[in-house]
Amino acid sequence: MHYLLFYEVAGDYESKRATLRSEHLEKAWKAAERGELILAGALANPIDGAVLLFKGDSPEVAERFAKADPYVRSGAVKRWYVREWTTVAGEGAATPIKPHEHASRTPLAEVSFSANLTSASRGLGGIFRIWKGRSSLEKSHDYVRHATETVFPELASIEGHLGAYLLRRAVDTGIEFLVLTLWDSMEAVRKFAGSEPDKAVVEPAARAALTQYDATVTHFEVVRYSRGRF
Repeated sequence: MHYLLFYEVAGDYESKRATLRSEHLEKAWKAAERGELILAGALANPIDGAVLLFKGDSPEVAERFAKADPYVRSGAVKRWYVREWTTVAGEGAATPIKPHEHASRTPLAEVSFSANLTSASRGLGGIFRIWKGRSSLEKSHDYVRHATETVFPELASIEGHLGAYLLRRAVDTGIEFLVLTLWDSMEAVRKFAGSEPDKAVVEPAARAALTQYDATVTHFEVVRYSRGRF
């Protein structure tokens, strides 16, 4: 996967950079030699930031670089954050998609979720469980990793669980997440949530990655489902 490291620089960045640039560049080129850093450079006209492109299995490759970068340690960079970048076109794209592939592709998650939703809407009393939480930009990837690598696999093992979506959007305070899970009945929901199904289940790892989250969830009964064209 590709990850973008963004730097927001302090007012005295250019003067501090002059004394730290050699150390910074040495660190950057070593990261490039290891295959971690793909491209890096300062934004121009004006010089008010920098962007560094990393490649790795997790955002930690970019985070480790930032935490040890002399620009960050000296305060020349006043703020930094990492964003996952889904690259789909061009040489070196992490998940290349050609035009003809996009036209005929339906993601596996969509296929299974849509099929289950269709079944639920045909009289099985499907239930949507809806919950929201917020995270900082820096911690948002921690929550995504926890939800997709820990929570979703656990849900899949519960009888009556039909699928899940993790949605996100940028807000003023960081990233807002919306979690939608589909169940065949409230009885199935209770297998996951216990005797108080309206109470949110937020594990310690999720709490550590979130700045705020709903203490309760909302349940909606599926009335009808209409599949569009994809």
